[in-house]
Amino acid sequence: MAGPFFLGVDLGGTQLRIAAVTREGRLASDVVSGPTGRGFGPDDLRRALPELAGRVRSGLPGDAAAMGFGTPGVVGPGPLSQCDNLPLLNGVELAELLDDAVDLPVSLENDARCFTLAEARFGAARGARDVCGLTLGTGVGCGLMVGGRLHRGAASQAGEVWRIPLRGENLEHFLSGDGVVRAWEAAGGSPGLDAAEVEARARKGAAAGRAAWSAFGEDLAFLCACVIAVHDPAVIVIGGSLSGARDLYGPVLASRLDGRSGRIVGSELGPAAGVIGAASVSMDATVP
Repeated sequence: MAGPFFLGVDLGGTQLRIAAVTREGRLASDVVSGPTGRGFGPDDLRRALPELAGRVRSGLPGDAAAMGFGTPGVVGPGPLSQCDNLPLLNGVELAELLDDAVDLPVSLENDARCFTLAEARFGAARGARDVCGLTLGTGVGCGLMVGGRLHRGAASQAGEVWRIPLRGENLEHFLSGDGVVRAWEAAGGSPGLDAAEVEARARKGAAAGRAAWSAFGEDLAFLCACVIAVHDPAVIVIGGSLSGARDLYGPVLASRLDGRSGRIVGSELGPAAGVIGAASVSMDATVP
C-alpha cells in the first residue's frame, strides 16, 4: 500500500487506539490499543503513546507524515478542559505533551469532531456538507460540520451537548453507558451489570432491559430534536459503543422524530471512525 501514511489516535474513556490511515481514508495498519480509565493521567499517556505508535509505524512500508489526536473535552488554546471521563487530563497542556512524546507533527482535535469528519468524508454522510455526528459510549459526544467545515464555535465548545440540562442532571447522566445501567436498575433490573450486559438481557426479552433502552431512545430523540432545531443537518450519524443497540432504541427514536428534516443513519466506519477522523485532521494540517 502506497503512502503517505497518517497516524490517527482516538483517546477514549476506556481505550487509547492508534492506526495508520491513507489519504483515501483506508486503514493501512491494524488498530492497536491500550487501556485508559478515570485513573489515566499525563504520565500514562507519555508512556503509552510512543509505544503504541511505534508498533504501528514498525509495520508500515514507509514512515508516517503526521499524527492526528482526538480527545474528549474542550480542545482549544490552552489546557484541555471538561474532560470528565479522563479527569486527570484536565488542565494538561496536551499539545505540548504530544509534541514531546512523538517525533511527528501533531494536530489535536475533539474526538466527536474527528468522528464527524471521518463519516462526512469517507462514511455514512459522504458528500453532505451539513452533518452532525453523535458518539454514544462512556459519555455522549457531538461534532458539527457546517458548509463542509468542522464547526468549533467561539470558544471551541460547539457540540458539548453532554451538559444540556435534563431532569435535574446533565444529559450525559442518562445518555451514556452508566445511564443505561441506571435505567435498568430503576426498572427493577438486578445491580452489578454493565451496558453490554443490559443490552444482552434486553435481547433475551428482559422487561427491565427493554425499558432501559426505550428510555435511552427517548433521550436520544430529545438530543436529535435539539440538534435539528438549531443546526438542521442533512445527516445525523450515530456511532460509538452503544450505537450497536439501535435495534433496541431505534423504534422509539424513529417514532419521536417522524416528520423531522434530515436523515439519521448509523456509522459506516464503525470503531475505526475515530482513528480515521483523527488522521484526517492531520492530513488537513499537512501541506501535500
